[in-house]
Amino acid sequence: MSTKFIVMHILLLLLFSFSFGTSSYGGLLLPNSTTSLISYNQDYIVGKNILLDVKSINKISSHYISFPNTITVGVFDYQYKTKLYKINSSISIINYGDFEDSESYYTFSSNDYILKNSFLKDLNKNIYASFDLKYLYSEIDIYTSSTLLTKFSLFYHHQRFLWQLFVDNYGFILNDYTTYNDKTPVSFGYNFIFTPKYINSIISINYNIYEDYDVFNVSSELFLMKNSSVMFGFSSLSKDLYYGEFYNDFLTGLSFSFNSKYKNYSINLGFKNLGAVGTSTSFTIQKSLN
Repeated sequence: MSTKFIVMHILLLLLFSFSFGTSSYGGLLLPNSTTSLISYNQDYIVGKNILLDVKSINKISSHYISFPNTITVGVFDYQYKTKLYKINSSISIINYGDFEDSESYYTFSSNDYILKNSFLKDLNKNIYASFDLKYLYSEIDIYTSSTLLTKFSLFYHHQRFLWQLFVDNYGFILNDYTTYNDKTPVSFGYNFIFTPKYINSIISINYNIYEDYDVFNVSSELFLMKNSSVMFGFSSLSKDLYYGEFYNDFLTGLSFSFNSKYKNYSINLGFKNLGAVGTSTSFTIQKSLN
């Protein structure tokens, strides 16, 4: 492995070490929407629609998420329904910014491109199954890699409760950056969401287990009026972001979003406090097509 590649690799790992583990494919763990930034659950909308029995309609959405260290995520997705499946097709572009070697002043950049198709099918009135197929193409300067990955989920809906069990990022690497055998960030876990009896809201709890760490997240969406809501979230990732002083750490790991609908449009703004590392911000706009 060349010295140049080692330097690039270490820089990228440092960017993700604060919350996304040590895999070179950490981009797979980044949120793809405002709601997933707050809830740490990329299937939150799927579960919410099942729980509230929302009628399926065709939609297009655009999401933009910014992280510290000039990392940005842009996502465009299209939700539609066929005779057998509810499908969400998306493309994500992750830009990690430009890097410069302080000794040679050599400049390079890194990007990830993710194509994903999600298929949801109801097996009966209480049980649903989903399958995601993801293709990731990654480039670090002149080095490239690609992976083909899957996610399997099983949902069980009973009255005001919904359980989801899943296995994510299971697949194989088509070609690696070098001869070094890297691994994808495989995880498994559960999501549990429910609607309280006397409060117009949704509470979500999820737990993700990775090879060398786990993540617990709790969030709540409170419906203010017919067309607006606010969402709050907290992640156990915050324990790795603490600065060491109570007043600096008090709000670390907390997140907030505001969602509003007008006619066929929906806008969602989100913020996540990463403590001394900085703040993540997110913007989503969605249009209903029918």
